[in-house]
Amino acid sequence: MKGAALLLLLVLGGGACATAPAGKSASTAAAPGPHAPYDAAPAAPHSVDIRIDSRAAREVLETLSKPRFDLPDVKLLEDLPAVRLTIQDSTRTPDVFERDMAAAFDEKSRTAVFDFWTIRKERDRWQALLQAVVARQNDLVRLASRRAAALLPGDRPVTVAVHVYLSFGLAGLADHLVLADSQGRDTMVIDLARALGEMQGEPLDSQVSRLARLVAGEAFRQAWLVYRRGNPNWAGRPEIAPIDLFLHAVAEAGPVAIFSVDENFFPLSVWLKAPMRRSIEELNRRAENLAQAKENLEARVELTAEMRRAEFVTQVAGPAGAFLADAILQTSGLDALRAALQNGPRAFFQAYDKATQADKSLIPLSHVIRERLR
Repeated sequence: MKGAALLLLLVLGGGACATAPAGKSASTAAAPGPHAPYDAAPAAPHSVDIRIDSRAAREVLETLSKPRFDLPDVKLLEDLPAVRLTIQDSTRTPDVFERDMAAAFDEKSRTAVFDFWTIRKERDRWQALLQAVVARQNDLVRLASRRAAALLPGDRPVTVAVHVYLSFGLAGLADHLVLADSQGRDTMVIDLARALGEMQGEPLDSQVSRLARLVAGEAFRQAWLVYRRGNPNWAGRPEIAPIDLFLHAVAEAGPVAIFSVDENFFPLSVWLKAPMRRSIEELNRRAENLAQAKENLEARVELTAEMRRAEFVTQVAGPAGAFLADAILQTSGLDALRAALQNGPRAFFQAYDKATQADKSLIPLSHVIRERLR
């Protein structure tokens, strides 16, 4: 799963942070706190153990701070778990990583995959930022852990350990990646330059909060998976209908996608009204396509396979699900959202349907979905 948060933000609001409506700045668009669901107190004594390792970021900067390229140093970098995952995610071989690292020391060379030249050019800035982040690491972990636990239902405590590496130079445009490490654990690697590159000049508290939200999103995803595995309301069956798979995918992805939205943009139906309309209209259109394919086995199989792809989560299920979740929160409260998540996918959609009756500005669900909820 690569760059999910970045991709979801592009759909929800655009850019590394959603853009405030005209005439509003991100700092004044809405007061953070009670409106952002992940800033609430947890409903149960969940244990979200977040372990952050900054060694890769530190050693990449040390290597880039030397006066000339040194291949043996780069070979040592490749032994670090974060760098191994970075190379694995790029689908390139280590020699490409080495060539791009060498290119950072030669202005006439161009990087192919890993943009270390830009990192080396601004290494003093990133060194200062890394030191500041490490100094605030306990605060970062505490905030991310609390946020990750905030949306979990309170009927049973969840325990999860989340491994996070700080680094630089991810391939592509994503600010982070998540891959299984050598022990099979889902592990997060954050590119600090990508994650905080647009926040130069912002207070350190704001930058720590941004990192905490990014980490909390992955921590919640893992905790939410553990929770669903222990909840019979989320148990799937081989004979489950395509429309039920559809509802399941959206209800599963929606709460995770909420963490991709800056805390200044809640309620989403106010500050991201146009993206909300587009996302829910697309949700309804997909549901209608499923209904039309009911008697067409080939079309049904194709649509079902599409729901299992990562693009469906980032482009449809996540954004639409985030808007549904926030609408439930804003109209009925956080306890109602947690109850909907506890009671399974249908309850999640039923809670949104109830929200549309209370708030006529919300986009109603397609009749296809409403029929399935009866």
